[in-house]
Amino acid sequence: MTSLLKMLLKNSSLTRSIRVLLAVAVFSLPCTHCSPPEQPDNATAVTPADSPQIPDRGFYKGILPIPGDGQTIDGAYKQAALHAEWAPVWAGGIGSSGFWDFAGDLAGESGTLFVEQLVRGNRMFPIINFSFIDKDPETGLLALKVPENMPGATLSDPAWRALYKQAVLDALTAVRPLYLSIGNEVNRWYEQYGIQESDPDGFQHFVSLYEEIYGAAKQLSPETNIFCVFSREIVDELREADLNVLNLFDPATLDIIVFTSYPHSVRKVTDDDSLTNPFNSPDAIPDDYYAKILGHVPDKLIGFSEIGWPSTDFYGGEQGQAAFISEVTGRLSVSQGIDLHLFGWPWLHDLDETDDMGLIKSDGTEKAAYTVWKNL
Repeated sequence: MTSLLKMLLKNSSLTRSIRVLLAVAVFSLPCTHCSPPEQPDNATAVTPADSPQIPDRGFYKGILPIPGDGQTIDGAYKQAALHAEWAPVWAGGIGSSGFWDFAGDLAGESGTLFVEQLVRGNRMFPIINFSFIDKDPETGLLALKVPENMPGATLSDPAWRALYKQAVLDALTAVRPLYLSIGNEVNRWYEQYGIQESDPDGFQHFVSLYEEIYGAAKQLSPETNIFCVFSREIVDELREADLNVLNLFDPATLDIIVFTSYPHSVRKVTDDDSLTNPFNSPDAIPDDYYAKILGHVPDKLIGFSEIGWPSTDFYGGEQGQAAFISEVTGRLSVSQGIDLHLFGWPWLHDLDETDDMGLIKSDGTEKAAYTVWKNL
């Protein structure tokens, strides 16, 4: 184990300093191998390493184990595992530069640390998450995530597509996950680029790539649940996302329909603009807010890789956050005929004193929502 990884596990001051980075990527290391190992021609079928039993509540809980003040990463994962069955694993979270070296790191020392020791070693299962989306720092618009040797690549570029596909298959072989996402909040790309045939970055190119990867991944590991993640809200624009994007996919290639969701962002009242019908409290969310999904993909398991509500006073404080967990797992899902399968909270502790999305304050004080979380 490298000295850096040892320090991350043991040094509480280091875990404090990287807390914000862990929420989005944990940390980034230089790319030492920008091409993952090639899949051998004689590759045999992969059997998932995880075989969890569905809890009596009927769905799996997951969370990103952000450490609290003075807590090591190892301690955070142990604490999270007391009341969760899974944890997300991201490329940046294990030190990868992007999807192109994700598989190599998963198969190496950092993958062993995070996947085998921190996740599986605490009797949780990993959900492996890929993303093809980056953001242009100058324009703020979404851009394609590319390695240094592929400047200007597009979603329709054969070389880029082959690299992305191979990266997913190599990760599947390296980790043998039961759950694998091959695109995160993919409909944000759809909302920006649309599906113009003449556009080499049109969303239809991801749909075709996704379905190609799905077929290859299921051939390699038939028991792995393959999906991509959609965003229920376009947070930056304070609105719901266009669910018609679901109609672009062959439902047979989506083993689970998975979303991220932060409904407090929808039509909220701001300091300079009062919008109608703000979702400023959980009871303001319409009954069919998530059931609308079933109109596009009926008879599917539904999951949330991230779903959250802040404990800010403006949104009902700690009681509002606690009520949201109860509402989503009751009135807003099960009561609407949703077969809830995955329920993932963004992170365990607040990132710092200014954050309010965790179930526990950064100083270790448990919020009301954590009691609801534990008792689900």
